[in-house]
Amino acid sequence: MKFTSFLLVIILGFITLVANGQNIKPLEAVSKQNHDNKQQAIIYGNFVQRLGFSSGGFAQDIRLINVETNEVFSLRVKPTFKSAKENSFCFYIKPGTYKILNYWWTESKWYGGKMFTEYIFKGIESSIASDKLKKGQIRQNDLEQFSFEISDSSVYYLGTWHFDKELVSFSHEKEGLDKIIQAKYPEINWEQAKVEIPK
Repeated sequence: MKFTSFLLVIILGFITLVANGQNIKPLEAVSKQNHDNKQQAIIYGNFVQRLGFSSGGFAQDIRLINVETNEVFSLRVKPTFKSAKENSFCFYIKPGTYKILNYWWTESKWYGGKMFTEYIFKGIESSIASDKLKKGQIRQNDLEQFSFEISDSSVYYLGTWHFDKELVSFSHEKEGLDKIIQAKYPEINWEQAKVEIPK
C-alpha cells in the first residue's frame, strides 16, 4: 500500500511538471569516482529542510533559474528515503547567475503525500507573499529573489540554507562542512573553494 501511494505521488509530480510546461533539468550530483569536469563548477552546502521525520522519505528540491539563459534546474537538497533534518549537497553547475525560484517538497500523509511548491522571496514568508500576490496587494516585480553567481569552473561553497521556516535564510558554516565533505571527496580542494552565499 505504501509503495502504491509513493508511486502515485511520483506519477502526479511528473504530470504536474509536464502540465506546467517547464523543462526542468536536474543538476548532476558530483560522483565520488569521477569529479573532474573542467566545463562546470562544483557547488556544495548544507540544506535544513522543513519537515524532518514527517517528510516520509520523499525527496525535496530547490528550483533555480539561470538568468542569462532562462534555463530552469532542480537541485536535490534532500535525497529520497532520508529523513535527516539537515543534508549536504554537492552538484555540478554551469557558470552563470542563478536565482532561487521555489522550494518543492512533499509532506507525508496517510494516503501518500501532499506536494507543495513555495516561491521564495527575500524578507517575506512564502505564504504571506503568495496571499498578497493573489489579492493583488503586491506584484511579483516588487519582490526580490535570492541569487548567486558562478563565474568559472571552480568549487563554490553556497552556505547552509535554512528552509526550516517560511522566512528562509543562509549562513556561513564552511569550516564544519569542509571536514565532513573532505572524507567523501578527498581529492577535491575544499579549503580553496570560493564562498558565494545567496544574497
